[in-house]
Amino acid sequence: MTNRTPKKRKWTEKEVQQWYQDTGALTYANPDDLNIIVKKPRREGLTVNWANPKAYLLQGAILALVFAIIYFL
Repeated sequence: MTNRTPKKRKWTEKEVQQWYQDTGALTYANPDDLNIIVKKPRREGLTVNWANPKAYLLQGAILALVFAIIYFL
């Protein structure tokens, strides 16, 4: 018997929605999904996959841009 870990890949929108239903989570943190941004399950809009390290880089870049705009105005 071998321990097989699932391959990381980009999940489809249906798989993401099913993950939300199965886990009942309020935030999306799926380490097996390579997507950084996915659709929200209950309303329109997008959310971030917090299990993807690139999400923190994206958040940092957005915050840096906001602070730069505030600083230079």
